[in-house]
Amino acid sequence: MKDTHEALRVTGDGSRTLFDEAAGQTLHSEHGAVAEARHVYLEGSGVAMQLAQGEVVTVFEVGLGAGLNLLLTLDLAVRHGATLHYRAVERAWLDPSEVAALGWGAHLHDPSLVAWFLAFLEEMRSVTVGWEPSREPVAWTRELPGGGTLTVAYGDAVDEAGLPRGAVRDLLAPASVDAVYHDAFSPAANPRLWEAGFLRACAGALRPGGAWSSYSVAGFVRRALDDAGLEVEKRPGPPGGKREVLVARRPAGR
Repeated sequence: MKDTHEALRVTGDGSRTLFDEAAGQTLHSEHGAVAEARHVYLEGSGVAMQLAQGEVVTVFEVGLGAGLNLLLTLDLAVRHGATLHYRAVERAWLDPSEVAALGWGAHLHDPSLVAWFLAFLEEMRSVTVGWEPSREPVAWTRELPGGGTLTVAYGDAVDEAGLPRGAVRDLLAPASVDAVYHDAFSPAANPRLWEAGFLRACAGALRPGGAWSSYSVAGFVRRALDDAGLEVEKRPGPPGGKREVLVARRPAGR
């Protein structure tokens, strides 16, 4: 993304996103960046309901990106006095000025959370100067506003066999998260994060009753999640957006 102005896109719900030239895709749905994030990830996974009830919730996100899913989830946690532990993987930090131009604060109950995230991005960019994404992933943990933690593993998430590497593997410890937000670029643009081995690891990280959610309803994704023991369901997409999205849940008794 060489020019923030040229990369900026206004989506169908009035919120903004960025176009990534390397992937050939926008970071969020052009039908509505914020609307899709809330519908697919917060509501589809059940996290929105858990936070509204004041529960302690742990989320793992595949692709931190511009931080929209994190900020919407954190905003809800702060609003309801709930504790959020957020884990994520990322291989390329965005420039804070690019993220600032997206105007996420207009969509939050507490707009000050954006400044916190921009400062986090700036810090991460400074401590990883010169790092190659192929380096073994390393994780950093920071306290979130309102309590809770953010832990981000930086680097390529998977090895040559398509399995989680290093710190990413640690963040996907069995039965350790309540939800997985799978928000990587599409399988065509970023196939390694949709391989069966990585999907199986994401599924295994879910606690009983936990849910994996994504915009992709590809057949091979559904089959991999089903093989991993999840109950897979296609659900209606957000108004004006994709016709269907995907939720896969770990049965409560397992």
